[in-house]
Amino acid sequence: MTARPTIRDVAHRAGVSIATVSRVLNEKGDVRSTTRQRVQAAATELGYSVDSVGRALASQRTRLIGVFVGDNAGHRDLSLMFFGKVLAAISRRLAQHGYEPLLLQDADAGGAHRFDAAVVIGVDEDDPVVLDLFAREVPVVGVDVECHGPHASFVGSDHGAGVRLALAHLRALGHRRIAHIAGATNTLAGAQRLGAFLDSCPDQPRDYVRQGDFSSASGYAEASALLVLDEPPTAIVAASDLMALAALQAIWESGRRPGRDVAVVGFDDLEAAALAHPPLTTVRQDRHELGATAAECAIDLVERPDGVVRRVVLPVELVVRASSSPA
Repeated sequence: MTARPTIRDVAHRAGVSIATVSRVLNEKGDVRSTTRQRVQAAATELGYSVDSVGRALASQRTRLIGVFVGDNAGHRDLSLMFFGKVLAAISRRLAQHGYEPLLLQDADAGGAHRFDAAVVIGVDEDDPVVLDLFAREVPVVGVDVECHGPHASFVGSDHGAGVRLALAHLRALGHRRIAHIAGATNTLAGAQRLGAFLDSCPDQPRDYVRQGDFSSASGYAEASALLVLDEPPTAIVAASDLMALAALQAIWESGRRPGRDVAVVGFDDLEAAALAHPPLTTVRQDRHELGATAAECAIDLVERPDGVVRRVVLPVELVVRASSSPA
């Protein structure tokens, strides 16, 4: 079965930007006639078209909000583990306002179903799903996804503030050799957490910054690498609880005591954090509020489409447990 062409394919064939293709296909006037003809020819050749039926029926609301959850940098199971509560909160808040969520797959987002707006989670802004939604002028809410457009809102956590809270806590305990296991930096969360660490710790050795991908396997591998350095860190800030929990295991296996010999701080406050040995100090994100606010933003974009674009950054909280103690 031939894959459905995307707006990215049209842009590549026409030799123009995706934004230009979107303006042409949505009949915006600020495009040169020669460029417009080139884009239209490329779209025709590839068999790509905007969902004209959906556009014609746009005024007839479906009361459905599409929800697309990406694979979180290649780890879809991790994405669902964290975003499960977010999805539940989205569903509850939509129901309170007479809407229903429609869980989307790639092809669904590209036009297989009609819906009034979409919430995208666990992808980046250049994901084909996001680009197709923009091309069809579907209002979009990004949860920790920067979606730039006239009908796009944003909801996310203050990742930088969370890392700074963790660092302030560890420094108050006397730690000076602090390492970071970063999450996938093609995600907004991973990039912002790493950026905050680098800004706050410009003098730490280069070996103290390790690149993980949010998974337990990467947390274990990178923590193990830190522990065999000539001068290992006395504290580790991990960009996810899964990596932090795996770091605890690596510390135990090295013959050290986590929370006593090496402090560990995670990020997310998953349910497993409080049950770890020792219980994990972590930065808590309010996953219920992330979902509820995303649902409210989506409803606003549907019911008040003229200029109601919101950017909401939610505060985070440091939860101190036994995995962090004085150096």
